[in-house]
Amino acid sequence: MLVVDDHPALRAGLEGLLRGEADLDCVGIADGTDQLLATLRDARPEVVILDYALGDADGLTTCFRIKQEPNAPAVVLYSAYVDRVFAVPAAIAQADATVAKSAPVGDLLSAIRDVARGELARPRPDPELLEAASARLSADDVPIAAMLLAATPIVDIAQALNLSIAEVRSGALRIIGRLQAGHRPRFEDQAAGVATEEPVGSWT
Repeated sequence: MLVVDDHPALRAGLEGLLRGEADLDCVGIADGTDQLLATLRDARPEVVILDYALGDADGLTTCFRIKQEPNAPAVVLYSAYVDRVFAVPAAIAQADATVAKSAPVGDLLSAIRDVARGELARPRPDPELLEAASARLSADDVPIAAMLLAATPIVDIAQALNLSIAEVRSGALRIIGRLQAGHRPRFEDQAAGVATEEPVGSWT
């Protein structure tokens, strides 16, 4: 397991937690995205435990980039604000699991073990939130988002839409950026027809 978090105490705590489990091991820790891909290639972890707030970077974009690597590890997004709204962009970013930092430690350990076995451990996005998310995207991006939500491989999306793999990846990053843009209407308020603004960083 590789722990990526910008908070020193949390990194140390997660490292100690993993080393205390007989069937888990921590092969490395990182405080951000600098040299992260190089660390992945060297350490070859089965699972990455990834914080959302990473200084100038964000966990959703970082998660998607990790999942584009050959033989990509599973990714558990570990955030203080995991909720039903977070499920939409997390799925598009190809996260294998989402766990709230307020959840019991057992939930995190269960998610790690589940994704290490190749299972998904994230909630299915609510239909009304999917509709609200689609309303924020361009017509060209909606098919890409729909297929990412269905866990369609990037190469298959490219073939189906007659796009290059690079174009699909660029579109995915654009979608992720759009869904977490600051001062956007809350998805649940959009679904109810209320134009309430949400402050920057609400998904951190």
